[in-house]
Amino acid sequence: MPLAGVFILLSYGGWLNMLPRDGKIYIYVVVGITTLILPIMMMPILMRTKIITSYLLKEQTERRIPYLIIALLYLVGAFILQKVDAPIIISLFLNGSSMIVLTVAIVNWRWKVSAHMAGIGGVTGMVLAISLRWMLNEQIIVALLFLASGLIGYARLQNDDHTPAQVYTGYLIGFCINFLLIRLI
Repeated sequence: MPLAGVFILLSYGGWLNMLPRDGKIYIYVVVGITTLILPIMMMPILMRTKIITSYLLKEQTERRIPYLIIALLYLVGAFILQKVDAPIIISLFLNGSSMIVLTVAIVNWRWKVSAHMAGIGGVTGMVLAISLRWMLNEQIIVALLFLASGLIGYARLQNDDHTPAQVYTGYLIGFCINFLLIRLI
């Protein structure tokens, strides 16, 4: 989801789509490596060390270590982008995404919530907050994100992966953290 969020920012985020091509590529590479490639590469290591038994992370106890590693990798991406003076909103989004993953990890100690819904909620909250903050007309993107959120939530329920409360809670965690973080800072 962070890579999708950065794509939306760099394509439809007002002045952000005017960044130089090389700057956008650098941002995509950093975000792609720290939020997609490295988390995927860590999964076989976690399987070999028996920290997880399945790539699907169906058991909430198996989610703890991977989520903590993912949150740390998101922070690394934000740190790298801050060091090269990338637009602060991108680092802020990655920091918010890290906070979302940590919150989901903490909640998952007691109760399983949907990380998928937290992810799409975080992107939706970020886009809505930015459109309000920068007075951008992002109605179509926000509507598409709400539609995608509904479809993802429906799929999570149809697969019997979560209860409705777990789906809604995951979404609210993601939405509220990114919306409030970007809106208030």
